[in-house]
Amino acid sequence: MKRVLVTGAGGFIGGYLRKELEGRYQWLPYSGDVLTEDWDDYMARVRPDLLVHLAWVTGAGYSDSEKNLIFLQKSIELYRAFYGCGGQRAVFVGTEQEYARTDRPLREDSPLAPQSLYAVCKESLGRALLENSRIRGGSFAWCRIFFVYGAGEKPARLMPSLINGLLRGETVTCSCNSFVRDYVHASDLARALRCCLEQEGVSAVNIAGGRQTTIGEIADEVWRQIGGPGQVVFRSAAECANQPAGVWADVSKLRSFGWTPQISLAEGITEEISALRREMEARP
Repeated sequence: MKRVLVTGAGGFIGGYLRKELEGRYQWLPYSGDVLTEDWDDYMARVRPDLLVHLAWVTGAGYSDSEKNLIFLQKSIELYRAFYGCGGQRAVFVGTEQEYARTDRPLREDSPLAPQSLYAVCKESLGRALLENSRIRGGSFAWCRIFFVYGAGEKPARLMPSLINGLLRGETVTCSCNSFVRDYVHASDLARALRCCLEQEGVSAVNIAGGRQTTIGEIADEVWRQIGGPGQVVFRSAAECANQPAGVWADVSKLRSFGWTPQISLAEGITEEISALRREMEARP
């Protein structure tokens, strides 16, 4: 059984990925600090066959945090140490924020134009590692993740903010209802990462649901399942002028790996409502 190391395994996506990989691979627990790890020493001792690199700066102010620069540096060190110690294939995670905004589905070869320090560092890392992997003839995937949801995500994100507000009977304000986003459930994302881990060669891969869903449709589904007395109101397009009107992905490459989404938006929202309702009922 091949040995897989996952950085950031304690995070939101990492929890789903662990469930997906356990039983198929030997899971190597990592409890160190990515930012201070001596990766050459670590890889010489552990020698994983496979690597999934999820860890990155998150939380308030992440988009402009100088920690992005440190993660960029340490991610290159991780990449070099992993392959230097005989690693077979690595999957590193990027972001849809690397792409230039357009009114068309984003393909892996669409123009890149990152607009924040976070996105610049991700784009720079992906571009460098993809090119180096092609030169050295390695096996490497750069996965650009779009919008993810599911039980356990951060409360400030769209789904939990809507659900928690409506469960409390509040009025919740959302972005423009016509804005389009491409959401993928975290369990479908975990399966997508496993599919990428099991491929060969060097490629960038979009990971998304492949669906054009408006903010209004998402809010309507949450409200339909919860009902009143809470309400949802939307900002105008002018009030959201700093946000892209549409962000969705062409996932043809991911589908060519045999992946298809298994959880519908309604099913995913039902699961998240149940989880958040249990949390709310458990509070004193």
